[in-house]
Amino acid sequence: MIINHGVRGSIPNPSKNTLGFGGNTPCVEVKTSKYQLIFDCGSGFSKVDFSNDLQTILFISHFHHDHIQGLAFNSYNSDKNKKIILTSAHSNSKDTYNNLTNYFNDPYFPVDFIEIINKFEFIEFEKVVNMFQDLEISSIELNHPGNCSGYSITSEEKKFCYLLDNEYESNQKKELIEFCNFSDTIIWDGMFLDKELPDKKGWGHSSVEQGIDLANEIEFKKFLISHHSPTREDNEIKQIQNNLSNIKIKFASENEVIDF
Repeated sequence: MIINHGVRGSIPNPSKNTLGFGGNTPCVEVKTSKYQLIFDCGSGFSKVDFSNDLQTILFISHFHHDHIQGLAFNSYNSDKNKKIILTSAHSNSKDTYNNLTNYFNDPYFPVDFIEIINKFEFIEFEKVVNMFQDLEISSIELNHPGNCSGYSITSEEKKFCYLLDNEYESNQKKELIEFCNFSDTIIWDGMFLDKELPDKKGWGHSSVEQGIDLANEIEFKKFLISHHSPTREDNEIKQIQNNLSNIKIKFASENEVIDF
């Protein structure tokens, strides 16, 4: 099961014109019979219901505000002794801990949240990769200011790819195809449209059209365009969706539950 808890980019925008697809910033939950895998903790992270029965792993793609701002706003209603593994492919555990502690602490936050909540085990990504024999985890370096990692998870013969915050360039094409091929579900950064890219060079995001072009060269079952611009209203997204010829490509919608 896959749940998009947040699909909006940059800032939450819960306006009447965006609620159809959703206004929360990125957070995706993947559940298997043994694992609860969470990708990023934007404002949508507040809705994650933590399981006592599953091993929970939180993957951080990068530390920009819209991908971590929800970490302190979940009720964490699982058993108080349950620990959540927290990791990032491009940041060692010490730096990851320091980045989040600095963000959720004075002068940016009223309390030292990471110490108070005491729910996280900060573990090196390479160690997490080797911890679980029945979970195949890999990462890919994405093109985004300040570094960013995409993730691929294969479990129970199902493959999921998470590729938000990537400024697509042609020299990535071969590697991305190899990374994503034969996926059941791919989540792609479609923050911009092609016509908007010239004014957004260096911002670290791809276009809807780039995603569609790449998808046409990949074997997959579902390709979800996400990280919608905070200014892109539901009507515009629906219009683009209606013009898509590949029925396997769709725009991600908040709270939608997808088969893994």
